[in-house]
Amino acid sequence: METRTKHSIAEIAKICGVSKATVSRVINNSPCGVGEETKQRVLEVMARLNYRPNALARSIAVSRSNMIGVVVPDVSNLFYPKVIRGITDYLDQKGYSVILGNSDYNPEKEAALLMSMVDKRVDGAILCSGVSNRKFLEEYRKYHVPLVLLGRTFDNSVSDASITGDNVKGAKKAASYLLRGGNRRIVYLEGNQEISGSKQRPQGYREALNEQNIPIDENLIRFGDYSVEFGRQAVEQLLKEGILFDAVMTGSDLIAIGAVSGLLDHGIRVPEEVEVMGFDNIELSQVFRPALSTVSKPHYEMAQYLARKVMEVIEGKKTEMAHMVVEPSLKLRETTRKRDYDSEYD
Repeated sequence: METRTKHSIAEIAKICGVSKATVSRVINNSPCGVGEETKQRVLEVMARLNYRPNALARSIAVSRSNMIGVVVPDVSNLFYPKVIRGITDYLDQKGYSVILGNSDYNPEKEAALLMSMVDKRVDGAILCSGVSNRKFLEEYRKYHVPLVLLGRTFDNSVSDASITGDNVKGAKKAASYLLRGGNRRIVYLEGNQEISGSKQRPQGYREALNEQNIPIDENLIRFGDYSVEFGRQAVEQLLKEGILFDAVMTGSDLIAIGAVSGLLDHGIRVPEEVEVMGFDNIELSQVFRPALSTVSKPHYEMAQYLARKVMEVIEGKKTEMAHMVVEPSLKLRETTRKRDYDSEYD
């Protein structure tokens, strides 16, 4: 059985005939105090012994771990892989690694994850959340860990930077587009009611109907979770109840994809008989057939923005435009009917 020996700085120093301080300078790439010949000799011994520095011990010594904590509600939700990719693409350039946690839309678990990242000595945290507890975040500031938020905006007392899509405007834009096409019975399907976006988007839906003096039928509004299965079941339930509708808009693309599947399973043509509009413009919305019309947010760019902001704070740079709200646009594809004025939404 192969044994694995962990070597120490002291052993390397003894083999090289130098002090432990010299080995430490080589490991930390110190610009002074070590000659080139000595440096190469230490590096050769480290390579031969397959020595890797203790990252935790080094982080304690230099007060920098080169790690960023990232908390998302659910990495299996197809909205978040592109967010994580945006974060890691930027941090890779800075020599930083990511510690990832799933909060499961649970504020207590979210808080526990953030505290565990303090224990792991992360240099900063990126929180993607719609359930953040403001009181906890105010307390979190005392640990002096730079914190940036995706999906919620708070003032500087609880975060160093934040960015979110304007959920109200996005939903209002989607509803207004469907109304402009002659639809009057628009179903609205949304996810977890405790999430901030799930509270904001229905507001945009209601505003659009109110502006057209169309009575709001509460039977057309259903809440569940952000899943294909909920979208399918919601449509099936509406059909079972005999509720008439001519369009469906949703709070996520996954719900919309489920709704389209449910409609097609019942022989209802999309978009000829019922139009469907999603929200988020995840990659699956482009390859799903029929391709999904949706409300689009630049989530990769938003994620890169936050990664850049958290690094600016870590590096002590001045942060401009720290708190941003991005207005979404419509991405019109095959689940809505073509209109003469579609070019207005490009």
